[in-house]
Amino acid sequence: MFSKLRLARVAASDSSAVLADLDAPAKAYSGIATRLVEQALALDAQLIRRTRGEDAPMTAKDTSSGTASAGGATGRRVRVRNRWGQGERLRAEILEGASRLLGELGTEDGFTLRGVAREVGIAPASIYGHFRAKSELIDAVLTNEYDQLIGLMREAQATVDASDPVGRLRAQLHGFCRYSMVNPGHYRVMFGVRYGEGGRAPLWRVIGELTVALAACEEAGARLRLPAERAAITLLVGAHGTVALSQARRTGSDAEAVVLELVDEQLSLVFDGA
Repeated sequence: MFSKLRLARVAASDSSAVLADLDAPAKAYSGIATRLVEQALALDAQLIRRTRGEDAPMTAKDTSSGTASAGGATGRRVRVRNRWGQGERLRAEILEGASRLLGELGTEDGFTLRGVAREVGIAPASIYGHFRAKSELIDAVLTNEYDQLIGLMREAQATVDASDPVGRLRAQLHGFCRYSMVNPGHYRVMFGVRYGEGGRAPLWRVIGELTVALAACEEAGARLRLPAERAAITLLVGAHGTVALSQARRTGSDAEAVVLELVDEQLSLVFDGA
């Protein structure tokens, strides 16, 4: 391919030299030939960079057309290339950039690998070395978000003494609600119809955490009106619906307090005699 491009440049250059000696109307074609040469040179350089696995450098044209550095009007980030062997660092940066973009969009619609590349400051082709498709990248982002959500729920649970299992369950639900309200974009995508390994949606991880906490309540003598897993599903559906309604209403600064109060009322409904 490179040899054909070089032949094209030579042919275009020869044409420019000949046209320069023609009459005035014909000289207009000389400018066209010159532009063809410039385009061929640019394309040749770009193909060489891609073959070497290098990212396309920032140019004045990129700056004016929407691929400038962060802090400018265009939104592209300037990224320093990793040293050889630091591919995991690039993977982490891609995940971070994809997470920011997905959180801003709040939907998979409009989420593209090209957009992620702009967010991170790399060429789109660089993403394929770590993620084979957009769906694979989204799955990785959501897995990371679920890890964070579960981590926050466990941290909240740990703040309550083990002698109060109902209080620990309440803390988990509060942690879930706080995460969902602080990260509305991720929250909407996470609760979309998506299936992980084994054919189960990732939100079953949350149900599993709540089920274990409810079982601990039963072991401590609390009586559930439903089996533990069904009670966990009931609580999750209630908390999810409460958060969704709160976001739809765009309530004020007391939104969190209202949501947590309603979730506490839902919690009392799954216990017999509460």
